[in-house]
Amino acid sequence: MGLFVSCCKGEATEYNTFGSRSSSGGGDPEERRKQMLEAAEKRLKAQEGRGLKDPQALKQRQKRQEELEQKQKELGGPNEGGLRWQVN
Repeated sequence: MGLFVSCCKGEATEYNTFGSRSSSGGGDPEERRKQMLEAAEKRLKAQEGRGLKDPQALKQRQKRQEELEQKQKELGGPNEGGLRWQVN
């Protein structure tokens, strides 16, 4: 496809697999990896909060739940598998 575009425009440009143009000299692969990593992190962060009214509150709630579970494991001792009271 790069050959067709270069014939029409008269310049040596190529299209990579992601559809963006790059010059025929290529580019620094490390810079490209860094940009791709940043873009992926940005997408993950945006997707993480999608559909939640308050994503920060959810993270705090999960953190508190993990802390409570950790405390229960520490305090559980040898009788960890016994009966527990459940309050609703």
